[in-house]
Amino acid sequence: MNHRQTDLKRPLLGPDPKVVGEHRIVVLPVGTVVSVVLVFGDPNDPEAYEIEAFLESRGEYALATVEADDIK
Repeated sequence: MNHRQTDLKRPLLGPDPKVVGEHRIVVLPVGTVVSVVLVFGDPNDPEAYEIEAFLESRGEYALATVEADDIK
């Protein structure tokens, strides 16, 4: 898949942008193994990461955007 950056052409409507399909919050405990799927900013000094974690107890995957300092 090929990604590229672009600017919004108009403001997003509604009080806040929403992620399609997300309706609940899950907690990822300290030590949870995650996969980094996207790096935000300079790869040598990232600002944030998009991560994926498998929630074994639920048999589901969770995606989250976290600050770089939240990952070892």
